[in-house]
Amino acid sequence: MPVPVIRLAALLGALWLPALAAAQDQPGTPASPPGAMAQSPGTLLQTERLAALPAGIQGWRIHYATAIDEATPATGVATVLAPDPLPAGALPAITWAHGTTGLLQRCMPSHFPDPTAGIPALAQITARGWVVVAPDYPFAEEGGPHPFLLGDATARAILDALRAARALPGLPLSGDAVVWGHAQGGHAALWTGIIARAAASDLVIRGIAAIAPIADPAAVLSASPGVDLLLGPYLATAYARFHPDLAFTDLVRPGARVAARDIAALCAAYPPSDTARLFARAATIPDGVLALGHMGLAARLAANAASAPIGTPLLVAQGEADIIVPAALTEAWAAGRCAAGQTMEL
Repeated sequence: MPVPVIRLAALLGALWLPALAAAQDQPGTPASPPGAMAQSPGTLLQTERLAALPAGIQGWRIHYATAIDEATPATGVATVLAPDPLPAGALPAITWAHGTTGLLQRCMPSHFPDPTAGIPALAQITARGWVVVAPDYPFAEEGGPHPFLLGDATARAILDALRAARALPGLPLSGDAVVWGHAQGGHAALWTGIIARAAASDLVIRGIAAIAPIADPAAVLSASPGVDLLLGPYLATAYARFHPDLAFTDLVRPGARVAARDIAALCAAYPPSDTARLFARAATIPDGVLALGHMGLAARLAANAASAPIGTPLLVAQGEADIIVPAALTEAWAAGRCAAGQTMEL
């Protein structure tokens, strides 16, 4: 197995081994309700009570309206987890933005057999009287793709998930929230901090916590061949879908196009059969996926770097042995942001 594919296997195992170990049969998630795209962003569209949760936790799966941009309506699904029984008074929320699980709707955590898989410290959070709102990423059409590493769109979906959760009957949320994410979700969390004051005057975002965020997508994608093999097909497909001026065939190297289309249709976390096929297809790509020198791609990657001010308390956490987001990249990004006047704890 080529070295980049070995690294790819290692990073997927590190990210999603707990979720895969819990997986049995993949349940279906209800399709978006008819007329959902016509609703205002943040509208709660549909709820489903979750069963078989850990002791002391109750939960719901919700569908809600959101938007990719001002001209592109979308829908989202989120898992909402709360203490059971509920404490008295209005409760604060932590929004968990997950790492990469795939590009298509069937790959999202709401489709996992265990709806709590991959959410860190869940028991501690709910024991302290907080509610977890864990959104999938948004979809402009049934199935996918979602706007992978498109900062504004994923941030909108996080804020709209919080709004929709506040409309859940019997769940009193205060409007205070912290946004917490890992890797791809760390990118989404940072972007939520960037747009929150302008886009969410009805919410009180108390802080942003980003774990190993893909804060500078171009730097992360060019740092490791293994990362390019996994993230490159997802990114090229999403950027071509949501930017009419970009074509998939321009963004992907000629020798990688067939395999990259196959990888983009596979899930990175579950089911295991997809992961095996993903490894097999990645092994056929000799020289990487993305044409990072393409001017349009370079411009879009730069536009989606988290390089604008965040006006709430910001914590960035980074593992020194991370093979997806190397610590040196996060440190370099943090140094640049601090030099620009951003306050953060690293």
